[in-house]
Amino acid sequence: MNIDFNIADFFKLPSKIMAALAFASGMILFLPQKIVEKMYMEDFRNNFGFAIGLVFIVSFSILLVTLLISGYKYFHQKHLMKKFMATAKERLQKLDDYQKALIYDLYIEDNHTDELPLHDGGVHFLEHNMMITKATNQYAVSDLNNAGFPYMLQPWVIEELRKDGDLCSEFKIAYNKLEAKYKEEQRKSGYYPY
Repeated sequence: MNIDFNIADFFKLPSKIMAALAFASGMILFLPQKIVEKMYMEDFRNNFGFAIGLVFIVSFSILLVTLLISGYKYFHQKHLMKKFMATAKERLQKLDDYQKALIYDLYIEDNHTDELPLHDGGVHFLEHNMMITKATNQYAVSDLNNAGFPYMLQPWVIEELRKDGDLCSEFKIAYNKLEAKYKEEQRKSGYYPY
């Protein structure tokens, strides 16, 4: 039986295993003599105490650093999200009328999802700024030059529009302007389905 032990593999162990190693080696090292005798590990602790101590220090240190990094990332993400939400209304107000109309178009849908032009700068801007997102990864289109793709409104945008009536009415005005402009263009071109 050939057992290969690579020290690098030890450092790549998951946090749960590191915690178990730290706990087990710590118990062997720090339990009172009576308990160690009852577990028949007195000779083991005396013969391999240095190795057990080394395993304890290394595994405990790796576990501690991993927990600190995870905690930092968690609270940093919470802070960024709080900061993101604090400036939500301001970012929505800075949009131009076309972008506001696109958002309102999604907002008035029952499921806040609608087909938007795939090759449109305003749509890409809203997607880049995490205001809308694609509702699917694949979608069949018949005309690649005028492709439409289903987009959905991000939940934080829906909440901002629901809680601020003035902001919602501002978006509605932009939507009505765009709709009137579209109808006028259709009327001038001779195609007026309404």
